[in-house]
Amino acid sequence: MNRHVIVAGAIILAACAPHAAVPGLVDAQQASQGPTALTARKLAPQAVDEADAFLKLAQQSREDRDDVSAALYAERAIAGYQRAAMLARVARATTDLASATQDGDKTDAERKSLVTQHGEADRMGDELEKRLFVARELRAPTASGPADPQREVARLSAAKSLALGARLLCGATRLLDAQTDGLKTQEDKLAELEKRLDTSPKPAPIDDAARARADCLGLLTKARRAHPVASQNAQAADPLLAELSAAGNDPVRDERGVVVTLRDVFVSAALSKDGEAKLKVLGHVASAHPTVGVQVIVHDATTLPPGTRAQLAAAALVSGGAKADKIASDFAGTRAPVIDPNDAKNRSRNARVDVVFITND
Repeated sequence: MNRHVIVAGAIILAACAPHAAVPGLVDAQQASQGPTALTARKLAPQAVDEADAFLKLAQQSREDRDDVSAALYAERAIAGYQRAAMLARVARATTDLASATQDGDKTDAERKSLVTQHGEADRMGDELEKRLFVARELRAPTASGPADPQREVARLSAAKSLALGARLLCGATRLLDAQTDGLKTQEDKLAELEKRLDTSPKPAPIDDAARARADCLGLLTKARRAHPVASQNAQAADPLLAELSAAGNDPVRDERGVVVTLRDVFVSAALSKDGEAKLKVLGHVASAHPTVGVQVIVHDATTLPPGTRAQLAAAALVSGGAKADKIASDFAGTRAPVIDPNDAKNRSRNARVDVVFITND
């Protein structure tokens, strides 16, 4: 999964227990040496390398006594090893399928069975990972205690990220079903929270932000239960994943649905030719799924004014065929980095546009 949505449970535990072990770090270290990871190193080496990189960042942050960053990197490492394991299963199933196809002695029934196993392995990996992530997110956050000034700054940054995650989850709920019971009340509470965060309050309302994210995730789950995938107009993620991949993208799943991340979309405040072309392709895919809502979120590497970039990206999707009334645009700024903002060499990768197709599963 493209894991730029901050994990609330890890942030809260790390921020509230400065002298305790970093949440998830031991699990990440064990995952890196487990038999599943060893297999994945052969079948999905790039994915394992990415997970290893997050683990190293977590260990370095722990040595630097930055437990908040350590917990975040540890969670990303765990998710990375899980993703690598899933890719390894798919790679093995693909290899077996290719071998069966070339082997004239294999029966059609055996080949069909391998095709089914391939699909089931992919779906099971996604579903198990999503269930684990949702279960962690819905845990009631531990109340925060007093913090020193440095940790208070980290808490404020984490609270802003959590509030952004809450807003995107509630926004996904609105696109799925605007009549979801409790949605308007939660959005009003969230708006008040974001106003407070804009004033850099002390202490930072990190507990409120964590609860807001968990509540918005709960509302999205409620909306999906009211509109199961089996219903006539429901849309599952698997067909979208296949179509987006066929269109030359690299889609991943998160709690909201299917995410495509684009970079180099803008030149200053205008769309680049390549960025506009890629957005139009995504708009064409969206046109084939008219009941699916689409979120467009602009992220920055450095602090910049919002401008109209999110609206320009949404307009490019519409020009590609997407329905304007099914698109919601948002500006995230620097609140959800995927690379440490202090890393001057690599932080430019934080500048990106996420296009999220909201699905029912």
